[in-house]
Order: sequence, then structure tokens, then C-alpha cells
Amino acid sequence: MLALAVGCRSRSGADAGVAPPAPSAAWLEGRLPPEAGAPRDGGVLVVRVMNEPATLNFLDDSSHDAWVNRMTGRLVTESLLEISPADFTLVPSLASSWVETSDHRVTTFTLREATFSNGEPFSAADVIATLEAVMRGQHPTGASRGELSSLGSWKAIDARTVELTWSTPSPFALRALTRVPVFSRQQLEGEWAELGKHPVGTGPFVLGAWERGVALTLTRRPGAGVPLDKIVFRFVKDHTAAAALFEKGDFDLMTNIQPVLWRGLEKDEPSTAWAKQRWNRIRSLENSYSYIGWNEAKPVFADVRVRQALAQLYDAKLITRIVDLELEVPTTCPYFRDGDSCSPRVKPFPFSPEAARALLSDAGFVDANGDGVREREGVPLKFGFLLPATSVRLGKLVPMLQEQLQPVGVELQIEKVETTTLSARVAKRDFDVVSRAWTEFDREQDLFQMFHSSQIDGGSNFVGYSSLEADRLLEQIRSEFNVTARRALERQLHERLYVDQPYLFMTARQSLDAAQTRVHGLQPSVLWYDLRRVWVSD
Repeated sequence: MLALAVGCRSRSGADAGVAPPAPSAAWLEGRLPPEAGAPRDGGVLVVRVMNEPATLNFLDDSSHDAWVNRMTGRLVTESLLEISPADFTLVPSLASSWVETSDHRVTTFTLREATFSNGEPFSAADVIATLEAVMRGQHPTGASRGELSSLGSWKAIDARTVELTWSTPSPFALRALTRVPVFSRQQLEGEWAELGKHPVGTGPFVLGAWERGVALTLTRRPGAGVPLDKIVFRFVKDHTAAAALFEKGDFDLMTNIQPVLWRGLEKDEPSTAWAKQRWNRIRSLENSYSYIGWNEAKPVFADVRVRQALAQLYDAKLITRIVDLELEVPTTCPYFRDGDSCSPRVKPFPFSPEAARALLSDAGFVDANGDGVREREGVPLKFGFLLPATSVRLGKLVPMLQEQLQPVGVELQIEKVETTTLSARVAKRDFDVVSRAWTEFDREQDLFQMFHSSQIDGGSNFVGYSSLEADRLLEQIRSEFNVTARRALERQLHERLYVDQPYLFMTARQSLDAAQTRVHGLQPSVLWYDLRRVWVSD
């Protein structure tokens, strides 16, 4: 309906074969022009989404996914607190205010009045029910539970007051609450699966329809103070198909533009005039990194020398040039690349097949039988790389890595699977090697759930990394309220992780998006876009 109407918009000079207008420096750099005019009420925003989630319950480990957060967080569901995109301070959401004791052990929240989309009034009982669901271990909520592992107790003082007690006070404790959507007690008492199919929240939008494989539509709730009537998230995982729909104008916000297309649009050709006339490009550095994870439950990857050797067979410069077209930024760090938590003392391992051979030989892997594959105690050095079938980037990168490994005597086998299958297998630790991207919607990061040994079972430490020093640093970071001291500890942790190589950190991700010129109010941020503030001019 809307998509068909939008798709019929004129392509103007592009069809006439005229020369495209010269793009501005801001357009080439992906900087949005200054806003002008007052927000207009009404209208529909169509957003391209690359990966359709299995469910919409962000508390569930199977759906603890960046796109679930983008499509439901702040829109359908709300949390006690939010993070300000302006200065990354904590601001009210379902909690209108809060106070802490001087030792940070007790936080008391005063709740605002709100109603769920099914008409139920919001109260402290809903907050308590949500925390019970996360913390009691009866549901697959390991990721959220790991972030809240310092939460000792929770209780309702009255219908508008909640008191949380922290067993180990932490500067990350309140920030973790921004990632805990509050559901109604009534829905939590029902089927857990229903949360994922039709989440009921207090946000300004309600789930209107979800046509699997096609689109998910959010509809504005009556009286909600947001401009848009509807937000349509269209699921188009194939990048070629998405590019065609992008050119037709079937999206208002095109996300996950591939580097080849991004660079192609910069050409001074009539075929690119449509992009320069009707679209604003948006390029911003996310707090997100891509990595290769080695499953240390496998004996070969339990040996740090093997992990270090493989890191020296990853040609970062070649991949940056050939695969990423200079649009992703190499990194060694799990923190925000441009922040001060990354240690300047960490230098990337050089690409060195010679050094890799020496490390592998030292680890006992030699090609004794002359078949071209190293072995140790009769076990060949071969492993599978679990690859999402829809990933264009990894579809180019992993075969290049495979070529680099083969002359050194390492056999890499590629196994392509659907995204949902990949997530399920990673959750069960049913893999050898996998590459993923980790996205944080904050500048402050608590890496406890990813790298502390206590999070191997039930948390997000699915590679099985265990280090006494890393555990000590993670625990110290979690309890350090002095920012300067905490940053120093974070830099030490960065150094430890890079030596141990539980992940091969590859690149800091940049979002490459585009919005039609009729779309206003977009503010790129590590928090993504706040679609509550977006409006359309026609």
C-alpha cells in the first residue's frame, strides 16, 4: 500500500539521463543538513531492516539483539531510565526520579504514572515482576541477568516506589537498567513466548501487525506525544534486493548500505542522480565492533598460541581496502574506538605467516605426514567457520582468510547457515569459529557479561574465555566509581584481552544509512535514532 505508492514517485532527472548535481561535502561525508521548520503531525516512516528477529522479547537471550532493541526499545517498551544522546547521562523514563545512598548500595525510584497499551495501569508491581523474570533463572535471560549480577534484592515500597539493593555497588548498575524493558505483571504471569510475539509496553507505539518475512508495523497510541502515525520496519535481508527498493524510494530510512553501493553513489554519473536529489546520506561511528570468536571449549582454541597465530594470519590492511573500501575502521579494542578506554600501548599483530608458523610449531602443530595440514597428536588443525548466509562482508572476508590459512597448514571449512540458526548454535556453543558484531547503545561499557569466567554458562561469554587477571580487572572496573581510575583499569583490560585473543577484534563499525529528504528529526548516535522525534514533511 504505502510502499507501492512511494515506489511510484518520480525519479526526476535520473530518468532523463541528465548529469547529477554535484554532491556537497556534507553529502559525501554523510552529514545531515541542519533542520528547518516545525515538526508535522502524522505520516508513516518505512525503515529497511536487514535481519528479522525470532521474537521481540529483548529479555530473552535468543532475542537480545540490536534490532530488537531498535524496533521496540523506547517505542513499544520503556525502561526505568534512559541514556541521553546529548551527553550520555541518565535521564528519567518510567522512573520520574531516583535517589541513591552515599555508598551506592540502595537506589529508590519514584515511578511516573503510565498505562500499558492494553489499558492496565503501570505500577511498582510490574517493575518487580520484570526483575523477578530476569533474575530468578526460570527463563533464558542470562545476558540481562549478567548485566544485573550485582543486584541483590528488589522490592516495592508502594505502588509508586521501588527500592533496589546492590550487593556490589557499581557505576554500571543504573545504566544496566536502561536495557531492561518493563513488561506488565499480567503478561509476565502468562506464557513467556507471548512476550516475544506481542509485547505489551508503556511506550508511545503498539505492535499493529507482524507479517513474518515482510514487515512489522508499529502504530501510534492515542494521545502519545510523538509525530508519526506509523513506523513500518520492512524486512529485506538481501542487499541487492534492498538496493533496488532503495532506488525506487520504497524506504524512507535505508539502513545497512553496503560499502560497494555507498562508494558507487559517489560517482558523477546520471545513474546516481536519484540519490543526490532525494536522499541524505548518514555516516556515523557506532559503539560497535566486529570480531572473530574462537570457541575455547575446543582443545585447539584453548591454546593461546593458536589464537595468536591465527590473529597474525588476518591481513587487516588488505581486508580494509578490498572488503570494507575504507568504510570500516580497524580496531583492537572492545570499547568505543574514539574513547579513552582503549590503550594506546596496544598495537595490532602484524600480518606475518612466518610468525604464525613459529607459534603453531611451538604449540606442537606440525605437518608430520606431508598432507599439507598440521596436526598435533594425530588431530589435524582444521575447523569450521560458522557463517551467516546473508552476510556480504563475511562472504568476502572468510574466503580470503581461508586462503591465508591454507599455505600455513591450517584448514578452514566454511559452513553457511541462516541467521536464526547461527544465533541458536552460538547460544549452545555448537561452533568452532564464528564472526559477529557487538553493539552497545552507550558510551560506558561493562564487559563483565562477555569476558568474565562466571558468564561462560548462562551469560554472553560463549567463547568460554577464562583468565584470573581479566576476572580481577572486570571486578575492579565494576566497583570503581572514579572515572579516571576506571579508565586506567579499562585500558589494562584491553591490553590483557589483546594478548589472550579470546576474540580477534577486526573493525569498529560505521553505520551507513540514508534518509529521504522528507524525513526530519534524525540524530545519529551510538544509541541509534530516536524515532519518537522523527517526522515527515509530506
